[in-house]
Amino acid sequence: MNDIKIKRFVQCGIIVALLCLVVIHFQTIIGWTGNLLLIAYPLLLGCIMAYVLNILMVRLERIYFPHSKNSWINQSRRGICIILSLALLVLIVIFVMYLVVPQVVDCFVIISKDVPDVLQRVIQFLIDKSDELPTLQHQLQDINLDWGNIINKVSTGLLTGTKGVLTSATTIVGSVVGAVTNVVIGLIFSLYVLACKEDIQGKTARVGKAFMRSKTYERCTYVLGILHESFSNFIVGQVTEAVILGGLCAIGMSVLRLPYAAPIGALVGLTALIPVFGAYIGAVLGVFMIVTVAPRQTLVFLIFLLVLQQIEGNLIYPKVVGSSIGLPGIWVLAAIILGSGLGGVAGMLVGVPVAATVYKLLRNATVKREAEGKNLPDSNKPV
Repeated sequence: MNDIKIKRFVQCGIIVALLCLVVIHFQTIIGWTGNLLLIAYPLLLGCIMAYVLNILMVRLERIYFPHSKNSWINQSRRGICIILSLALLVLIVIFVMYLVVPQVVDCFVIISKDVPDVLQRVIQFLIDKSDELPTLQHQLQDINLDWGNIINKVSTGLLTGTKGVLTSATTIVGSVVGAVTNVVIGLIFSLYVLACKEDIQGKTARVGKAFMRSKTYERCTYVLGILHESFSNFIVGQVTEAVILGGLCAIGMSVLRLPYAAPIGALVGLTALIPVFGAYIGAVLGVFMIVTVAPRQTLVFLIFLLVLQQIEGNLIYPKVVGSSIGLPGIWVLAAIILGSGLGGVAGMLVGVPVAATVYKLLRNATVKREAEGKNLPDSNKPV
């Protein structure tokens, strides 16, 4: 008994010492953690890509001759489904870009053509007000300008600006190259993870069983299982909702004979991947596209999209996403608001599945305690 107490006392002492070291060297630990995350960023990106691709790959594997006894089909199922998943995502991105990008470029071209007309109108306005120019000319003559000093400042500014532009260009090129490199490394790592998924799961389970108590391992597996279910259902539901919203937007604009129906529908559907508020981003871009060719129809588009947003926010999103993850609609909205306040767009994306996980864990724990007869005391009874 004494040995057990001494062992526990030593364990508590080690924990306290580690906590003290963390507090003392907190800034150093944060710096090391940041550097470690920066180094491991391509691998973390690869894990995220593998998780998203896995959702599509699993569904394709159920279609690709699941009951075939042909050895070649069974051996090639994983590789072909990985390629199909990746190809399908790439084709979707290319299709959306093909619809949206040319129209956005046309909008910029139209605006660039309209700018000279606006400047000409301003010049004509000044000419019409030429009766006030003599007074302005008299005021300018009274101003003494040191042109030598002005030329020196302008030359220095141009040289500094040129250096700044070159530095900025170099920084941008370096950032783009770094981002592309990270994506390529992450993609290669994700393909490896998907190809060896079962082997990785088996080894991870073996390590967990070896270093954890059986009860702790079961709890971790239980929580991770619910977390995986919430995230996968959320991704599927969010994509489904985005497709529905984009399709309704394109159909409605076609019925109302608004311009750019297909591109704006694709754009609204793409931005709708951001929960609830993403479609408003697509609305702003849609207004920008319509105002360049039909300014009078902009108000019709805004009214239509406002009605569609009300239907989407109150009916489609809570039903499609909320039901898919098992979270009531009111809690979906609350999770989005809290997630956006804590982490912006990433917080909105993560907030809903995390809230769904907490909700399921709490619901299951409550049901279990009620089944075991461990209900909370009646609130009407005096404490």
